[in-house]
Amino acid sequence: MLNSGNEAFPELHIRLSAGQARTDIDNLDLGIISLLRMRREVSQRIQQARLQADGPRTDADRESDVIRVYRSSFGDGGDEVATAVLRVCRS
Repeated sequence: MLNSGNEAFPELHIRLSAGQARTDIDNLDLGIISLLRMRREVSQRIQQARLQADGPRTDADRESDVIRVYRSSFGDGGDEVATAVLRVCRS
């Protein structure tokens, strides 16, 4: 099950100087991009397996679960984030 907490990165320390904070954000963005690429690869493998089994490419119930987790983490804006992530991860 997905976890909406931030305990996955307990070592994360945000520095407050403007220059360093921008560098931190840039590094975080690179990490997010890397994670999204990995997520897309896994998602595409799942989609391929579903199609080979004559099933649908996507699972609406699973996508609803993903959206729910993002919403619980980010409020209403989480729907938009989740939808974008799901869209990027579809082949």
